[in-house]
Amino acid sequence: MFHPEHDLRFAILEILREDGKSISAISRELEQRGFDLHRLILTGYLRALTDSGVLREKEVPPSKIYQPIKGKEKDIYETVSEAARTIASNSEEADELTLYSLFRMFRRPIFQEELTRAGIEGPAFGRTATKEERQEAKQILTKAGFKVPDSSKAYLMEESPKLEKQFCDLMVFALVSRQDVSYLVRETKQTKLL
Repeated sequence: MFHPEHDLRFAILEILREDGKSISAISRELEQRGFDLHRLILTGYLRALTDSGVLREKEVPPSKIYQPIKGKEKDIYETVSEAARTIASNSEEADELTLYSLFRMFRRPIFQEELTRAGIEGPAFGRTATKEERQEAKQILTKAGFKVPDSSKAYLMEESPKLEKQFCDLMVFALVSRQDVSYLVRETKQTKLL
């Protein structure tokens, strides 16, 4: 799946990995990956990534070298999957919670490519979307700039009280860890036996 804005950012971070590169080197590698950007636009984009704290700029005359401040940034699929693996008791339950969470967040069937991005390789839980449900979900993704193959399967989950509770826990965990505000969370102590 391709999204023009998000994939450029991830492509740049992937190109840079741990070592820094000049604007010329980044431009050449982006062209090889199919990104056709004017050098001035790329320079502005790199500057914006630097200002937002994603990249570090280093002067090495006559050029500037860009390095990532932290490793590859996680997308929503990786964030949800990581949180599900922290909350769930086993990998099968984590996969089910991941699909359920994505389904609840996006309110549409979830495509196999999305599950793959979330680290789910095997068969999905839930039911396979009907042709109409799949088509409607595909239209939403296409409008957002994603490309979804016609052969891609999509899955839905039915409501479940157990998964709903875990979904709420997952959302809190993901938000707290993503914003790095765990120091603001009160630690609770269990005073009653359940």
